[in-house]
Formats: sequence, C-alpha cells, structure tokens
Amino acid sequence: ASCCPLNCWPRRPLRCPALSVSGRQVPATSMFPYFMVLPVWIALAFLFPLVQTLHALKSKSEDRKTWLFYWVAYATATWVLYYFEWLIRIPFYVLSFYIDLYYEVQLLAVFFLVCPKFFVIKQIQEHLLSNTAAIENIVSEKLGQATEVATKELKGMKDKYF
Repeated sequence: ASCCPLNCWPRRPLRCPALSVSGRQVPATSMFPYFMVLPVWIALAFLFPLVQTLHALKSKSEDRKTWLFYWVAYATATWVLYYFEWLIRIPFYVLSFYIDLYYEVQLLAVFFLVCPKFFVIKQIQEHLLSNTAAIENIVSEKLGQATEVATKELKGMKDKYF
C-alpha cells in the first residue's frame, strides 16, 4: 500500500506522486540525497570560493573586492540563517508536504552566486555600489529614527526608575 516499489516508505500517503526513471517508479519526494547535501554545500559555498579568493589575492586581480564581498555576504547570511531560518523555512515547510526542496534551493542559490558563468555575487555587488547613495540615505534615516526612539525610551526609564 505504498507508492515505493520496495514498500520502504510506510509514512507516505497511498497516492503519492511518483516519477518514472529508467523504468523504475521513484517517489517524487526523493530529491538530492541528504547525505550529499553537506559535502556539496562545503564544496560550493566554502572550498570553491576559498580557492578563488586565494587565486584572486595571489594574482592581484580585480576580483579581490568581489570575493571579499562574497565572504562578508557569507558571514551575514550565516548570521541571518542562524536567527531567522525558522521564518525562511515556512514556505518550504508548506511545500514539503509534496516535495522537500529547502536544501536544493540553498545549493542552487550558492551555485548561482559563485559559478563563473553566472557570478551573481558580482552583479549584486555592482548593484549595491551603484545605489550606495540611496542605501546610505535610507540607513541613516532609519538609524536616526531608531536613535530617537531609544533616547526617548531611555529618558522615560531614567525618569521612572531614578
């Protein structure tokens, strides 16, 4: 009563979608094997950029700034995922009832960021550099508003407690 020909998926519903691969029925939920996600992630997100960074530093090419930007973006994304992964996973949780794509989407995003054919990280860097003035204005405005709110709250706490 399982969609898997080997009856190894007892938790799946009776009518789960299946793909035909070389004449075999494979459950649609089996995407990239999980034991391969971490090695591919390390190779794509860490080792390849590390080698490219060292090459750019050694040859003193123009890509040094791009790879520095990549490592800053990597650190920022790591921090954001550490604190807000639960929020990012919500759409993938809903989608996981049919197919689990969370790790595949992460790998695909990193692939597009660092692959020399696409090199999306350079496009992002150029976009941010071309809009630096607008970004600076927005950040300083929001920082000023946050400073006003914090000062007002601290003054209120000082008056209330001291």
